[in-house]
Amino acid sequence: MQIFDIFFKKKPITFLHFRDGLNNFEIDYPKGWHYDKDVAFIDGQYTNCFQSNNMNFILSVNLKINEGFNFKKYAKTELESPGSGIYTDSISSKFRKMPAYKREYSYISSSDEYFGGGVMFFTGRAVFSIMWNAPRSKFEEAKNIFDNMLASLLIR
Repeated sequence: MQIFDIFFKKKPITFLHFRDGLNNFEIDYPKGWHYDKDVAFIDGQYTNCFQSNNMNFILSVNLKINEGFNFKKYAKTELESPGSGIYTDSISSKFRKMPAYKREYSYISSSDEYFGGGVMFFTGRAVFSIMWNAPRSKFEEAKNIFDNMLASLLIR
């Protein structure tokens, strides 16, 4: 092993398990990250935010699904409406065989460039909307974390 490898070797990321207080999902998140312990359940919806070092992973659950719910229309409206100056198109997809829409975007905040992405999917009884973002300079580290978090997601 070279000296370079000793000083610059990446430490493995340890993940902790999180179980949603309303018992709709479980997910693993990186040790050292913080999440909101008090979650407001308003009008059939709530959001859990996981964050650290300018990296954010936000998971929202909408349980207010009426008869005749049109997921395509809902997703297009939610994902393609400009928010905070971010414009993006959503792409029809699947998430674990469920109907889904994905998006990727980038933006500048305080002269730093950020990247982001997300997926919204419909379980038949709830809509899960997941969004993540991080500084472009942390792309590799953040992508690895976000991919692991998505892979660990268990819908109840």
